[in-house]
Formats: sequence, C-alpha cells, structure tokens
Amino acid sequence: MRPLNSLFFAACCYIYTMCECTEDVPIMDITTPRNASLSGFYKRSFAYFTIKERLPRILTQSIDILVRKKEEIGKEYGENAKEELKTVIGEISKLKYEIQTNKPMQEIRSDAPDAKLYNEFVLQQPNKTYFTAVWLHAECYMYRRIREIFEQTQSLQSYDLFQIQKRSSFEANLAAVLQLSKYLVLKLADGQDVKSEFIKLLKLNLWGNQCDLSFSSGIVEDCSDWFQILDSLQPNIVSDQSEDVWSAVSDTNGSQIIDIVLDNSGYELFTDLCLADFLITHKFARSIRIYVKNMSWFVSDVMKRDFDWTLRQLLASDDKDMKYLGERWTKYLVDKVWVIIEDDFFTLPHDYSLMAATAPALYRQMAQAKVVIFKGDLNYRKLLGEKNWEPSTPFNVALQGFGPSKVVSLRTVKCQLICGLEPEVAEALSSKDPDWESTGKYGVIQYCDDIRKLD
Repeated sequence: MRPLNSLFFAACCYIYTMCECTEDVPIMDITTPRNASLSGFYKRSFAYFTIKERLPRILTQSIDILVRKKEEIGKEYGENAKEELKTVIGEISKLKYEIQTNKPMQEIRSDAPDAKLYNEFVLQQPNKTYFTAVWLHAECYMYRRIREIFEQTQSLQSYDLFQIQKRSSFEANLAAVLQLSKYLVLKLADGQDVKSEFIKLLKLNLWGNQCDLSFSSGIVEDCSDWFQILDSLQPNIVSDQSEDVWSAVSDTNGSQIIDIVLDNSGYELFTDLCLADFLITHKFARSIRIYVKNMSWFVSDVMKRDFDWTLRQLLASDDKDMKYLGERWTKYLVDKVWVIIEDDFFTLPHDYSLMAATAPALYRQMAQAKVVIFKGDLNYRKLLGEKNWEPSTPFNVALQGFGPSKVVSLRTVKCQLICGLEPEVAEALSSKDPDWESTGKYGVIQYCDDIRKLD
C-alpha cells in the first residue's frame, strides 16, 4: 500500500479538527470561502447562524402566536380551525426539528404549480440537507413548507402566519409614517430641486429596508429616527450610485414604466409608495408596476393583502396628510397608474440569473420597464446568486447575465454577500467592525445598465 503523503495527512488532520458534526454531516469551522455559495456548511457565517438560531426561533415564535391566538383564530375561521391548529402546530414543530437536526428537504406535497418546480429544483441539488444546501434554497424551502402546512388544512388555507408581526411593524412606526407623509405632501406640491428631493427619498427608501422582521427574528423595530439622521448615514452607504439611478429614472425617452420589486411590509412599504408617488407626480413614469409575494414569506415580505391593509390604514387615519395619500394611492390603483403583480417566481428558490429560463414571460415583462428597482436583502441575494463574491467584483458581473432592463438595488447589508465596492473598502470596514456585513447598519445603492434582452 502506498504511504500517505505526510503533508496531505497533516492537512487532513487539520481539516478534521476544524469540523463539527450535525447529524453525521461535518460542518466546517471556517468562514465562507470566496466564490463559494453561502451555506450553513461554514460555521463562521451568517448562513450557519441563521439556520442554527434564527430559523428555529422564528418557528418557535410562530407556534407561540398560534397558541396564544387560538380562540381568536377559532372565531374568525370557525371551530374546525381550532382543531386543525393542533395539526398545524405539530407540523411546524416537526419542521423545526428537521432543520435543527439537518434532515434532508422533503418533497412538497401540493397541487399548486410551484410545488413541481420546487421538487424538481431540490432534486437537482447536490446537497439537500439544511446545513449543507445553499442557504437561499434552504431558507426559501422552509417558508414554502410553512405554506404547505396551511394548504393541507380545510379552514386555514388563507391564514397568514406572520400577519400580526407585519401589522405591528406598521403601527409601531406610525410616528415615522406621519412625519414622512407631511414631508411628501409638501414636496409633491413644491416641485423645486426635484433631483435632490428624489435622491433624499431614494436614501430614505434604502434605510427603510432596515425594518426587516426576518432579520430581527420577528421583533418589531422603531424606524422613526432615520428622517432626522439621514445625512449622518451617508458614510454608511458603502456603494452609492444615486446619480446613475437619477439619470436612469429621469430619462423621458423610451419606456415610461418603472418596476419595483418589494421587500418588507410596514414602514419600508410606506417609503416604497412615497418613492413611487414621487416618480409619477414628476412624470418620470406613467405607470409603476409593483411586484409582491403570493404567500407568507420571510416573515415580513409584502403580499397583496398587506398592501391593501396599509392603504386602508391610511384612509382611516385622522391625520389629513396620511388620509390624503391613502386616497391618492387608491386612485392610482383604480386608474391602473399603479399595478400590483404577483408571480410564483418570487417565492421560488431560483436566483435571478435563472429567470430567463424558468420564467421567460416575467423576464420579458420586466424588459418593458425603463428601470427595475429591487428592494432589500433577499432580492440582493437572488440578484447575486447567493455567491460570496470578491467585494470589488463589479455589480454587472455579479448579476451573472441577468438584465431584462436597467437594474437598481437598494439594500441594507444583512449578510456576508456584497459586490461593487471600491478596492480596500471591505478590508477597511472589516478592520473597524468584523461583523459589518451582518448588522444592517450599512447600505448599497447599486445600478447596472447592461441590458440582456431575450431573443
């Protein structure tokens, strides 16, 4: 037998010492290597922390809400719902156990069209357990399993597991909503210095992305300070292409449709709608198409019912500015100036580089827009393909061929994934704050005009 090379043997011993096992699967006690997919396989990563701590915590909180709200749910959905809640709670507990013990992802049992795509996608993946799969795939799969649990009931199919947190997020930030309402109504009537006001709203919209219930594990945060401290946050925008975004949206040639792919409900959604109104009022778009999720997703992602509920809150407000905006925005919907769009693709585990092949109709639809604005961290992860790029990698390269139209990303940095930074910026930030990529304290406004049309 040929003797084992001593250097190779030493390397094997080192790797063994760097591992821990989760249900007989080794977890590497290292950070995510450059150009590798984000995964719970790397212990010193936010992906590992999410799968080990955050996702089970979200499920535990969900179970707690269902137990506490059992009587209310029974009154709204019928007595049978109270019995079915026992099954739901048991299934969510089972899902939590599967995640914590790194079980393989099971087949989605559903007649919904997306279930077939999910099952085919998971089957194609080389790693199918929660800690070894690509983080994006594992996290999306968890939320799709939650949806499956409610699909299997008779009385709770329309129940939104995260509705209470989403509505609490809006209500906890009414002071911030009120303040921005007054500002927007004033500026809509003003018409002065439109460029600087657009960029200010753009940055308010960026920082609104900090209100993310998935990131905070369902804890509602106060967002009221950002309006006063906006200027002081400028150094925290580590990639700022606001000028390029302004040039793109203010171009009055060609298409006058702007697409916005939403992220979170609550205060962030309100900032999204303020930006959309500003674009319509100043004739930078004749139509705004607003993309929402079609199921409960990542705790706080916007569904159509969340959008509608937000408008109802504005219409019912005693504040004249909030009520005025509620009436104005309702008319936009009636007149189809704003159009709400749901598409299964946004709740698939596929990254955006796969859209052209998986959802060509959606890709062609986005190609009609002069700009597509993607909000938030999850959209950023899907734009970059859940890959740990070298931070100086240009945004257009990291998009990996995705470009139905000009692409804008507004995202507060909540995981170890970023691109488009000037050389040495990431190193300087890491030396100051080793965890800077997972704090939500930094943001990017990034832009790409490398358009790739389908044949």
